[in-house]
Parts: sequence; structure tokens; C-alpha cells
Amino acid sequence: MLEAEKYNFVKVSKNVQFMIFISVFVSSIVFFKEPFEFYLHYLIFLTLIPFFFLKYGYPKPIALILIAIGLVGIINVGIGYYKPFDFIKVWGGLFLSLTFYHYVLDYYKFNLVQIFKVYSVWSYYVSVIGIVQVVSYNVGFSWGYNYTWLFNKWGVIEGGLLGIRVNSIFSEPSTLAGVLAPAVYISLYNLMHKKNFLITKRQSIVILITYVLASSSTAYLAIMLILFLVTDSLKVRYFFIGLIMGIGLYNIAYNYSEDFKYRVDTSVASWMHQDYDIENTNSSSFVLYNNWHVATQNIKEFPLLGSGVGSYNIAYEKHSLTKTVLNYDFEFNTTDGNSMFIRLMVETGLVGVLLFMFIVIKCFIPKRVSDVDIHYRLISHAIVIMIMVYLLRQGNYYLNAFPFFVLMYYYNWKQYKESQKYAFQNIVDENLKIDEG
Repeated sequence: MLEAEKYNFVKVSKNVQFMIFISVFVSSIVFFKEPFEFYLHYLIFLTLIPFFFLKYGYPKPIALILIAIGLVGIINVGIGYYKPFDFIKVWGGLFLSLTFYHYVLDYYKFNLVQIFKVYSVWSYYVSVIGIVQVVSYNVGFSWGYNYTWLFNKWGVIEGGLLGIRVNSIFSEPSTLAGVLAPAVYISLYNLMHKKNFLITKRQSIVILITYVLASSSTAYLAIMLILFLVTDSLKVRYFFIGLIMGIGLYNIAYNYSEDFKYRVDTSVASWMHQDYDIENTNSSSFVLYNNWHVATQNIKEFPLLGSGVGSYNIAYEKHSLTKTVLNYDFEFNTTDGNSMFIRLMVETGLVGVLLFMFIVIKCFIPKRVSDVDIHYRLISHAIVIMIMVYLLRQGNYYLNAFPFFVLMYYYNWKQYKESQKYAFQNIVDENLKIDEG
């Protein structure tokens, strides 16, 4: 097991830590829905930010990001493209989320290993709840699998491999797939390399079981990507092993899960055949297809900088197939696009998309690192899986602390570069000593 002393873990308040990670994992409690959805994490932000501000001041990097994001929105609001409240609602959410999670990094003194360890342990507990959910469903214990007595943005989703698609404390399985993706990477690394990085191998198995039982196509795609990244080299055989395992999981889910089969079939109908019959459009597959259509049309009108944060609902009203091709009511993800990539296309244009992809590629740490730097690689690869999942199937900028993980991704790369520079300088100093001797 990872030792705290090795990574110089800092002492933090258990109560503050609990509040921080509640904001990461709990997005299924909403206090009110109008004029915007007020999640539990907003209450945590508003409680802790004033104390953090008094201790750390305001983080300048976040101020620059928010100014850059805000300018385009202010211009488009100024010309009357969309309402000021739509801009303020989304920009304000980004302000709170980016500010809060940068303060969290300050609070932990940028000890990313410590943060990731806490996250991984929480992922294990959430996965245990997921297994309890499956067992309870199959023995008929309602309180053990139906958590509507605790969460008000949550529901039981039947189907999957064992009668119920696991969503644990999350509103839906795809959300579980996104939030637990980094922990699944760590779990597969531990099992394939016989390690106990951050969590034990037993805990790793529990996380993997829950992830598979989510019966989520997003989760299965994440597993395929993880199997490719988790190896210590880029050898072709590892790629084919991951591909074969991924195809195996896909076939099991397709043949034994009616819900998964339905989503695959409707995806083929929408994306390949443009078949908009009601049986093909009443699914998450069509939601993604429809929002892709919205994005491709909107970017023709606002190609470079997009139409501004908070403007997605306007783009949806103008370009959605539900407003033109379909003649029945079908409206989902009208404000976030169901995909981060799609939403970035609409609200930030080509500049925003390319800048974000540049950061993702630039800050990616390669596989071949020294043993002393292995934690940098593992954290980098774990988070990049989450980023890819969110780019594909999660359009909310700040749900379940996505900005937190992006900030960690950047600072992990920055710390790695500083470590490399320090190591290089030590080599130079040693050589100089030898020459002087």
C-alpha cells in the first residue's frame, strides 16, 4: 500500500475533506430546479470559498481563464444573441467550480497523490454500494437498491447483466462511468502489475465489478482505452489484447443485456442510416446524434469563438432535429449537448476546442518514465481517460468536479516537468563535481 510518508501527505481537516469529496461524488441531490438547478456542491462551494479566500487570496490563473471565457459571452449577450441570465448562470457556475477546486489544490499543498488516494478510496466505497445495489435488487430488498429515499435526482434503471444497471449514488450509469474512470484505470494497473498503488488489489476488483455491472457503453469504451494505456509499453500485442477483451465485453453486453443491445441498434439506425422512426430516437444514442447535428450547424454560424458559454439552449432551439425532422415531442440535454466536445464546439468554437485538445495532448505524460516518477504517469493516464469519457458523453462543465480533475491533470504535468528539470540539474551538478575532482 502507498505510504503517506513517501509522498509527504499533509494534515487536513476530516470534515473539510468530507465536504470536498461529497462535492465530487454526489450530484444526485438538487435543492431546487428553477431558475437553475441548485446542486449540493453549490452549498459546499459557498460555505468553504470565503474561508479559503481569506487564507489564500484569489488564484490569478483562474481569474485569467474566467476573463477569457467571459469576453465572448459578454459580446454575444451584448448583440442580443442570448439572454444575460443564461450567460451568468453558466459563467457563474464555472467561477464557483474553478475557484473552489483550485483552492482545494492549495489546501492540499498540491499533493496530487494524496488527493488521488482519497478519491480512489471513495471510489471503492461507492463501488461497494453498487454491489449492494445489485444484490438487493435480486433478493427484492427495495431499500438496498432504490435510493430515492435519499436522492431526488436519481432513479432505478432496470436492465443490464443482472437485472439492474448499477448507478450506485449517481443519477445514471453513464455518470458513474465518467466519475469512476480514473479509479478503474488505477484498479486495472494494480491487477495487471500486481501493485497496490493508492488502493489494494481487493478494492480494485470491487471497483471493476461495479464498473462492468453498470452495463454502460461509455464504461466499456473506457475499459478498452484503459487496457491500451495501462501497459508499460506500446507493443502491438497489448493493443490486440485490449481490443479482444473489449470486443468480448461488448459481445457479452450485446447478447445478454436488452438495454445495451437497444442502444447499439438505435445508434446504428441514427448515425449510419439516418432512420428517425420513434423506436430509434427514443434513446440516448439519438440524443447524442441530434446534439452533434446542432453543433455542426451552429459552428457554421460561429466558427472561431463559438456563441458563448450558456448559449447552447439557443443553438438547440435553432438547429435541433426535434424542431424540424421529428413530429413528436422529444427533448433531452437541451442545455449541455450530452457531450463536452459538442458543447465546446457550440459555445467556444474551433478556438476553444483546439485549445482544450492542445492542453490535453501537451500535458499528457508518456508511458516511459522512471520508477521514481511513475505516479505522475499513472495520475496523468487516469485523468485523461475521464477527460475522453466526458468529451464523449457528459456536457455539464462542472458536474462531479470535472474542473478539479482538469486542474489536477495540468498541475500533475507541471510537477512532472519540474521533477525532470530537477533531476537533470542534479546530473549536471554531479558531472561538474567529477570534473573539478
